[in-house]
Amino acid sequence: MRSTLVLSTAILLAVLVPARGQENVQTRVAPSLLECYQNPDLFERDNRLPMTMNMLIELIRKVEDAPEFNQDMRQLSVALLHRFRQDGIVRAPGVQNIAGVLPFSPIQFHFTKHRILFSRLLPGNAQSFPNATLTPMERCSLHFMLSSTIDTMVRGDENIRCSQLSQYRAARVPREAALKDRNKLNSNFLGDIEMLNQPEMNQIRKQIKKMKHSARMEMDPEDEQMEEATAVPEAVAAEAEEQEEEPAVDAQLGEGELVDDASLVDIATNAISACPVESGVVYTRWGTLSAGTVIAGIAAGLEPQTVQLRDLMPPRSSQFRARQQATPMRVENRWAATLAGDLAEVTLLHAPSQPNNIQVGASGAWNATVVPRWFFLSQRTALEMTDAEIRAGIDGLVLADNIIEWRNRANMLRLSQVLDMYYSPRGVFNQNIRSCNRRDLFTTVAPIQTMRDQAVAFSNILDKEMQMAFTVTQEAIVQFSGAAADALATYVPSSLNDLSCEATAITPNDPTVWRTAADLFIYVDSSWSFMDIHSVVANLLDNLDVGRFGTTYTVLNAFNGEVIVNSTQFLADFHTMYTQPIHVAQPAGLNLPTVLRSVRDQVTPIMMAERQNNSMSGRSKICLIMPNTAAVSEGDSNFAIERLQILREEVPDLRFLYFAGGSHTRFNRFVREESRDVFQLRELGSGAVIDGVTVQTAPVIQRIQQEQRRIVNPRCGHDWIQTSWGSNTINQYVEPRGIVFYRLQPNYFFQQAENRRLRIQGHGFATLTVCHSRWVPMPRANATQNNDVINCRTIGTETVDIDLSNACEGHSVIHSCPPVFFSVQHTQQTEVTALRCTERECRFPDNARFAVVVDNLGCFSGAGQLLGSLAVLLAALAGVLFRQ
Repeated sequence: MRSTLVLSTAILLAVLVPARGQENVQTRVAPSLLECYQNPDLFERDNRLPMTMNMLIELIRKVEDAPEFNQDMRQLSVALLHRFRQDGIVRAPGVQNIAGVLPFSPIQFHFTKHRILFSRLLPGNAQSFPNATLTPMERCSLHFMLSSTIDTMVRGDENIRCSQLSQYRAARVPREAALKDRNKLNSNFLGDIEMLNQPEMNQIRKQIKKMKHSARMEMDPEDEQMEEATAVPEAVAAEAEEQEEEPAVDAQLGEGELVDDASLVDIATNAISACPVESGVVYTRWGTLSAGTVIAGIAAGLEPQTVQLRDLMPPRSSQFRARQQATPMRVENRWAATLAGDLAEVTLLHAPSQPNNIQVGASGAWNATVVPRWFFLSQRTALEMTDAEIRAGIDGLVLADNIIEWRNRANMLRLSQVLDMYYSPRGVFNQNIRSCNRRDLFTTVAPIQTMRDQAVAFSNILDKEMQMAFTVTQEAIVQFSGAAADALATYVPSSLNDLSCEATAITPNDPTVWRTAADLFIYVDSSWSFMDIHSVVANLLDNLDVGRFGTTYTVLNAFNGEVIVNSTQFLADFHTMYTQPIHVAQPAGLNLPTVLRSVRDQVTPIMMAERQNNSMSGRSKICLIMPNTAAVSEGDSNFAIERLQILREEVPDLRFLYFAGGSHTRFNRFVREESRDVFQLRELGSGAVIDGVTVQTAPVIQRIQQEQRRIVNPRCGHDWIQTSWGSNTINQYVEPRGIVFYRLQPNYFFQQAENRRLRIQGHGFATLTVCHSRWVPMPRANATQNNDVINCRTIGTETVDIDLSNACEGHSVIHSCPPVFFSVQHTQQTEVTALRCTERECRFPDNARFAVVVDNLGCFSGAGQLLGSLAVLLAALAGVLFRQ
């Protein structure tokens, strides 16, 4: 009783007097966010960091990794929301941005729900947030990722943007009234797609003209001609196959088509854009979502509250409070922060005007899915609960329901780890709880009656706080809330257009998790257009696990070898450092000899550091060269081949890949495996399906993922001069369903020696399968492979020993002796119950640690012999000069 009284008193005080430090619930732009609106460079949407889940996770991880950071997941999630989230901020029309006047304020309908949530159900402050860990650009990007608003003002580009959306929809969606067989209806409208390039739009326009001459617009699966005209990339086509029914559309716009003429938007529509811009959303492969809602769900789940409605009501609602004494309603903060909050907005703002046709959901499209910054909605009414908010509401509720259990199992669990696991194919500690299973999880976490009850409860709170043009009775609120919940229950399984888990698998029918850990050197030819090359490189980096657990990259100029983006583990650095002015200022073309000298200068310090730190690496080393149409002269070609031979002696694990424009085969002679290491890059503006960014980069990404990680003898260094012998150990990690491939070059075991061996030591974290081979580069435990050349063993705490004492017997030169290839796979079939991986190197708590140990490796290289001979010659010469 006493605890209930204390809670009620605290809530009442929060209603009457906003908590000190809760600046994001005030009716003006929070002081800490002013920099994002006053500084034009930070406010400009095209300057912002990409609005992606990967970028959001990176920024959160950067805060968590700060030396002064000492907050748990609950404290961080609350601090993030109070520091960066303020919903409903819109620009005041007709007000200039002058000294003393900021033409922005949180007056949109989102803000009322926001204020209730953060003043009463998720109270806190951001006083302990380490602001200095992030740059101003990173801070403002976080704000725009987490703060929901819809900009409905006319921009002036509607004639282009909105027509792209409407024409794509017209070409891909069959009209329901014309279909004879409802069983043939498969929605081909793809939510969250990328705006199409102009040449492809021209193809679609031609198709629309043909379709207008027909009496019906039926998308027959057997109509091959129509399918070819409206073809989309494979990843997008796979999404279409997952859909079952046409999504709900705005009837006022004529069978779902957007107004494609900006002149039709006038005073009568309050100057509402035909395709408004939604903010506070981030792109994921499994649908765009409102990031602030997801984190709010996590925060509410970590500190759940169930509060009687009367305790949340302001004092002026005494009559209503009295009526609730008999049948008290209760508000759960995890519901209020997710689905119920948005359903309440539908109940109060949309349902009264269309009580017999309550709509939820509003799909849209990004300006680009590689570097997404603008998200355009496909309708201009019924925007109270968009697709992005629906996805985030479901995800936030799923995470809220499970977060305490996960934290209890792994008390050091981080916010970035939860997001990293959920928005990936692996899932959070099991394969079921992941975003690609969102529609299936919805029915589990959101029972229809609970959803109705929570929608009613929060609608009553919102009704007393929100300024509306009409008054709604208690009976109508109950009716509209139930109808809104029912509409959502129908919309999610039928019309929420999301890619399935199967459609996004790296390899079909293979649940294996692939992670990249590489030192990646990217040489860019600036004769490519900035938009093309920036998009391609951004997509590569976004899919190669950039970060301290995976890939480090450097971007350099392909003509003079100068560094453009210094070696870094942050995606944000590429977008802030590789800008159009920087690109234009670079010399164009390819100078291959210079590139080869440059890459040697880049790898030498790494090998020196490996010797100094006694590190066995555990990372692949890749040089990716991206020329446009530049050719290599015969003289440069001969020099390059000679230089490559030296580099292969000095850095035997360095792999060269070419992603080239024009005739890419001209680089075949400069790689080890021309069928695997040379790729063609076409201009992105041609409009052909194969010229999409994601389609073109997919083979390059897969090739880099397949490159084995290096295991080296750190005693060799860059000069291959060995001064000591002994053992070296490196700890490595693999996650459930993950596999890691390694390679040990013969340069480390060429000559015969006693007690020379390679060992893989299990640490008992999980059941691991270790496979090794001298002939199969990617050995796996697979019945289809030849067991005579692949040896596999399952271990827990045991050790797999590979004898290297005479591993190159019969080979007279190093290059004829094959490397040792080995893999470590996490093969435990059941869910990992003991989450033991707590050290800083663990990407996830359920990772399994193992050790790679080498004994008495040597240093055998033509480069070392050359340097040694040169040293002897110089010493002899010095002796002669001294005697003279």
